[in-house]
Amino acid sequence: MSQKKATPTVEVAAATGVPLTLLESPSFQIERLRRRTREQVESALSTRDTTLREYWVLTCLADRDAASQTALSETLAIDASDMVRLIDGLEEKGWAQRERDPKDRRRQIVTTTKAGRKAQTELADMVAEAESLALDESTGKQLKHLRKLTQAVLTTESVDPCPDAPDDPVAKGA
Repeated sequence: MSQKKATPTVEVAAATGVPLTLLESPSFQIERLRRRTREQVESALSTRDTTLREYWVLTCLADRDAASQTALSETLAIDASDMVRLIDGLEEKGWAQRERDPKDRRRQIVTTTKAGRKAQTELADMVAEAESLALDESTGKQLKHLRKLTQAVLTTESVDPCPDAPDDPVAKGA
């Protein structure tokens, strides 16, 4: 009968009670990391009465100057009805505004306001600090590998974001 060598993962399993099989599972690892960083970031953003998804939308708008609701939904992989509510929240805060597209009156073009650009800059600092706190046990090398892995996945995803999804006429603005 062979005995497993004590590794950091085995030690974590013993200390936390989480089964070793889960600790070695990339999906479990990613979920735990996602939850930890999201909790830190959401906590920081709540001090400004905003959410992570509102921050994402605001950042896209600040980066692009303007975008359609459909483009924002597709870029951030957020359901169109959820996007409407997120933009409503940004409008209520005075950070974004909607205008009818003069070329296609059915489309809504969303832009940031001056207050929205200022808020996005402040929120970006808060998010960076919260992410740093959430990942403070990580080394620079580990974070570099995490970013490299994430960029590889996102690059693949941008080529075909939903390879198994049927065509969705609503998401395409039809």
